[in-house]
Amino acid sequence: MNVGNLCSRPPVSVPGNAPLSEVVRLMVQERIGAIIVTDAPADQVVVLGIVTDRDIVQAQLAHVADFSQLNSADTMSRDPLVLNERDDIAEALRRMRARGIRRAPVVTSSGALLGLVSTDDLLAQIAQELNGLASIIARQSQRMPA
Repeated sequence: MNVGNLCSRPPVSVPGNAPLSEVVRLMVQERIGAIIVTDAPADQVVVLGIVTDRDIVQAQLAHVADFSQLNSADTMSRDPLVLNERDDIAEALRRMRARGIRRAPVVTSSGALLGLVSTDDLLAQIAQELNGLASIIARQSQRMPA
């Protein structure tokens, strides 16, 4: 299984100049905790950063400003980890753990923004796989003579 199969689609994104109030409104409307910040040059969208609910609180405290005075570029985490759709779960977890993050944008092999994957997405898949292994063990135990 790879992250391209697990990521949330379509990704919710905003340009770097989007007002923070719009970012917050989208987060509430979509019931999400992160939004990808993009730039849209002529050929393809580029991931600039990611804004999480935590980033918003920290930015507001640091800038002592209300949402109308800040934009997504003011609050985003820059240089986000970007995963390729073909990365497997183990590689995604390794890279996310190394960066200490819980969410990462996912791009196609050609670099197009595909979605967002979270540790919750990865955990659900791993749990499903562990459940399958547990079923195998349970069946073997039932066939063993006492």
